[in-house]
Amino acid sequence: MITQLPLAVQLSPEISLADFIPGGNAQLLDQLNQLAHGEFRSNLFLSGPQASGKSHLLMGLCAQAQTLNCAYLPLGEVKDHSPDILQGLDQVDLLALDDIHQIAGRKDWEEALFVLFNQRQAMERPMVFSALQGPAQLPLELSDLRSRLCWAGSYRILPLDDDGLAELLRQQAGKRGLVMDEVAIRWLLSRHQRNARQLLNILDTLDRAALAAKKPRLTLPFVQAQLH
Repeated sequence: MITQLPLAVQLSPEISLADFIPGGNAQLLDQLNQLAHGEFRSNLFLSGPQASGKSHLLMGLCAQAQTLNCAYLPLGEVKDHSPDILQGLDQVDLLALDDIHQIAGRKDWEEALFVLFNQRQAMERPMVFSALQGPAQLPLELSDLRSRLCWAGSYRILPLDDDGLAELLRQQAGKRGLVMDEVAIRWLLSRHQRNARQLLNILDTLDRAALAAKKPRLTLPFVQAQLH
């Protein structure tokens, strides 16, 4: 069960842990699945660049934690509000705080987060954090907060290789009611940056074109025609 937060933070209904292509992140995915089922109670810290899947994993975690009272808070979206919105989050079973780097250098937020961390730690209620960099590299002013975050099990999200990106394109095309030919997938990977978000943006473009043309199959000639 996902806790209703003071601000309108919505989880995408399409996102789940099952949709995440693990690649080299199988151990991390296993830990998150255990957290979602209440079988693991330690804190985790996920780091990785933009579009590496951090938000997907945190939202998927909360979506999967059906028997737990879970809250997801994207700090980049709420950082301009008072940190008072953290009040009450010591009571949820599982808390996911996304993009913690967004509040680095904000004394009021850092102090409020430090208090929340200690409250939840005393009650053995787990937290999952994400940021662009690991906890030791965060530009935090409150050294005690950094030391607390370093207690968490730290995982650097590994990027998908070509096989993983191909599987992502197959999966996401299928969700859109499309079938993407293997030769089209390999051509796309050879001509564009191997960045999951950019590839999914391209797939959105192809989806719109396929809908207009009433072509549910993404063949190589069709893909090339749309992207040239």
